[in-house]
Amino acid sequence: MRIRRLLIPWAITVTVWLAAATTPGTAQPPPPDPRFGVVEAFVNAAAATEAGVGYSRIILRWDLIQPASAVDWKPANVPDPFIETELAAGRQVVVMLMGTPPWATADGSGSPKAVPDMAHWEKFVQRIAQQYQGRIHHWIIWSEPDVWDMDHPGSTWAGTEEDYYWLLRTAYLAIKDVDPSMQVHMAGLTYFWDQQHDRRQYLDRLLDIILADPEASAHGYYFDAVVYHLYYKPLQAPEIIGEVQGILGGRGIMAKGIWINETNAPPSEDEQEPPRQTPTFRVSLEEQSAFVIQEFCLAFAAGADRVEFNKMRNSAEYPEDVVPYGMLRADDSRRPVFYAYQVMTTYLRDFRAVQWERSGDVYAVTFDRGETTTTVLWNMNRLPTRFTVNAIAPQATLVDESGNTETLTATEGKYAIDLPGALCTEAADCFVGGAPRLLVEAGSPGARSGLLPVVVPTPTPPSEETPEPVITPTQTVAPASTPVPVPSQSAMPTPTPASVAMAEDAPVAQPPLPLPTPLPPITPISILTPSRFLILGLVGLVVFTLTYGLQMAIWRRWKP
Repeated sequence: MRIRRLLIPWAITVTVWLAAATTPGTAQPPPPDPRFGVVEAFVNAAAATEAGVGYSRIILRWDLIQPASAVDWKPANVPDPFIETELAAGRQVVVMLMGTPPWATADGSGSPKAVPDMAHWEKFVQRIAQQYQGRIHHWIIWSEPDVWDMDHPGSTWAGTEEDYYWLLRTAYLAIKDVDPSMQVHMAGLTYFWDQQHDRRQYLDRLLDIILADPEASAHGYYFDAVVYHLYYKPLQAPEIIGEVQGILGGRGIMAKGIWINETNAPPSEDEQEPPRQTPTFRVSLEEQSAFVIQEFCLAFAAGADRVEFNKMRNSAEYPEDVVPYGMLRADDSRRPVFYAYQVMTTYLRDFRAVQWERSGDVYAVTFDRGETTTTVLWNMNRLPTRFTVNAIAPQATLVDESGNTETLTATEGKYAIDLPGALCTEAADCFVGGAPRLLVEAGSPGARSGLLPVVVPTPTPPSEETPEPVITPTQTVAPASTPVPVPSQSAMPTPTPASVAMAEDAPVAQPPLPLPTPLPPITPISILTPSRFLILGLVGLVVFTLTYGLQMAIWRRWKP
């Protein structure tokens, strides 16, 4: 009888303990990969989380924070609650500082593009860094100073390269004085502005000035990373990144990050939200989806540390925002690119190494993710192609740009994959390839004899007369036939607190998520850390004590 009385509370205790240990809510999803970004994700934080966004750039404007005088200090134009929401979601927030207030201009012009008085600039940067210390770790100093035409919509800086050197140097020293671990980035450069005007690249010219400073080397040359804004043509990313690496390495400047902080091929063919000006290129919604995967893949493979899509949502309230960049429309409805971005962050996240190669019109980018390998393939030809890939595992998951999946079984150690042809909406220049396909396999790339050793591209339907070429790893991509003009709205307006609040309240479309979980779910044993085990043990002891005491009281009251 006494043994039975002991077993009952112990059974209850064990049941409660196991229920707590195996509750699904205790298994927290992993944080997003910080290498995948979207500009201004805070305007719809829930959608950004669903898309897998890992970092987000915001603009803090000096002319809005200190509009009237050196002693004036207004709340930031992106309010703290939005920043805290981003951080709570596991996203890193990267800040761009820009906009000279009228009272701080060195020439008295009162223009936000004007060169500031450096003493005022230093005090502002130091104070803003102190305000966000511990929350913001990456600071970008201005935007696109290489756009020298003051009448161009993308123009933000009226100074020379020498003026920008002082702006960057002053900000770098002020920020590092607050927290040496903070990272200072150069302004995002367009690359194509200089190329189209037959000028030596802005980075090259700026480094001439920086290296003339005898103290520059001791201070890391006043920057931790360079930033570029690249649009429309994915195949140009490896060439441009390679040139940037050559400019830095040729001067002995090593270990600097390279970030692509704006990229997109904004669609011209969206009937629900068409552009309000003549588009630079004609781009369909399907091509925008293909672009985002191709651009991110080639940029990472070429050496970019981070890549960021511009931007989260179109903002119809701003008349100057005439290019519909957003993965969300102004009403928060989702464009197809939203799901393409989600596919990418699901099946490419946490990669350890990445390589790319080319065979004819087919590009292949292989992401080594440890226990999993994802090979991204797409076709630049207008005609569809069947492509044969050596297998790592006997079975694989094939994923399209919308998140649809199918299981493939290898035949004689190979997979045959049908790659759609390029749509070529811009008929004069087929710069976006066909819809990509992601081949997801268990195992590492080393499990096959080469990264992608033997492939057989044949027209669809397959032609028996087509020879089987052996793929040769390609180190550089031939540039597209024409350079890309600078997007007219690459320097975006930043929402005011009022407009941001209105946007946040807008309804969010929530269609069913089409993506399966690519990795095995977390099992209960994986979340029983020692601290949780101790807590659960204490809970179990309390439950046992209360249950046993209650049973003894009942037994004494009703015993015969």
